[in-house]
Amino acid sequence: MLLSAFFFSCEDPINIAVDTPSTGGQFSTTFTDTLTVTRSTVMIDSVVTSEQTGAVVGHYKDPVFGDVSATIFTEITLPYDPTSGTYYPFAITTSDSLTSVYDSMYVYLVHNGFSYGDSTKPITLNLHRLTQDFVKNKKYLNDEALTYNPTPLATQVLTYKDFKRATVSTTDSLIKFKVPDAIGREIFALANKPEGRDIDKFTAAVKGFAFTVNQNASTVYGLSLTAGTSYPLVYYHAPGDTVAKGLYLSFLGGRFSNIKSDRQGTVLQDIKQFQSIPSTATGNKTYIQTGAGITTKMSFPTLTNLLKNGSNNVAINKAELILEPDLDQVTGNFFPPIQIALVEIGKDNRLKKTNNLEDFVALDVASGTQYVSDYSKTNNNYKFNFTSYIQELLNNRKTTDGIAIVPSILSTNSSTGATTIGIYNNNVARAVFKNIKLNVYYSGKR
Repeated sequence: MLLSAFFFSCEDPINIAVDTPSTGGQFSTTFTDTLTVTRSTVMIDSVVTSEQTGAVVGHYKDPVFGDVSATIFTEITLPYDPTSGTYYPFAITTSDSLTSVYDSMYVYLVHNGFSYGDSTKPITLNLHRLTQDFVKNKKYLNDEALTYNPTPLATQVLTYKDFKRATVSTTDSLIKFKVPDAIGREIFALANKPEGRDIDKFTAAVKGFAFTVNQNASTVYGLSLTAGTSYPLVYYHAPGDTVAKGLYLSFLGGRFSNIKSDRQGTVLQDIKQFQSIPSTATGNKTYIQTGAGITTKMSFPTLTNLLKNGSNNVAINKAELILEPDLDQVTGNFFPPIQIALVEIGKDNRLKKTNNLEDFVALDVASGTQYVSDYSKTNNNYKFNFTSYIQELLNNRKTTDGIAIVPSILSTNSSTGATTIGIYNNNVARAVFKNIKLNVYYSGKR
């Protein structure tokens, strides 16, 4: 017997098509129309945006989520060796150390390909000097900020073409800021000094930068801050040099995005942290917004209706969770998150954690494999194989208070090859979910 159960919204019953195999009475046919999925929109806490591969800066007005703005804060750190995974001294070669002369300092930025909003309009990108230190090893949230000098060190008026060109790693293609010579000389003077050999002393001495945009901007852009992408570079020369030499620095210390959302006048204008707004109050739609802590929570309160004849008599042949964004909201440059994952969420609307790590849903319970789903433009959906997870729930080997949708990123350990999932909060992609359904095919014995 195969049953296809379709879960649409918290108030819609499931229509199940029944196909009875001719097996001499080996299987019983069970029908239920009371299976439902409860959906709601939740604002979670602890939206960590620090120490991720990218960061976002910009401003735009979202037709669904309101006014969105982002600022980047980053430390300036010692040069980094990706081969050994360590910092090395900010130092001039011995032969040049006594005769070297400062030339200039630039900051080079790589665009990571992310843009959101009206990219036909230019933005004014500003470089500021931080006046506040990062707290070592602190995880910074989307609503935190550091103080900086409001007068920009440098400013660039940039178009989408400028950012697109800056996805190429060659120096001439990158977004470039010339740092005032007074600051460049200050940092150059630390070469071969104790501050140039100790990461903590160096960051305390030079602090870092903030990147802002003008508030009439209409786009948010993503910048890559990983090793070998964006970086500060100090140029100098020694007597007899015909070409300037460079001392590379990095942005691999503290770094995070401050992401603000003003939802006044939107359907979510009254949402508060840990509050759950049922889909019945939002036109049977639910929401997710990366970097802002807005997520969709799902629960399956009547799943046990499949167990009318006892859990030992039910076998899940196949289960698929399918999430469909509202195509009316997938327009222009407002696309859904590229990739999402699922995390267990408590009755208090807090993401569940073990040893301070989120409890990602292992959709292959036997192996513990965690899955993500990429957005399919062709089918306009995200799809998860839910078979073993549902079977575990039905067999009472697992319990759940609900599942939350989170933007995700996969990372691979270069040493072990192991792949892990993380929550990626450093962009502002969003989705409005119109349909969420769970197709279940299961067999039952007499």
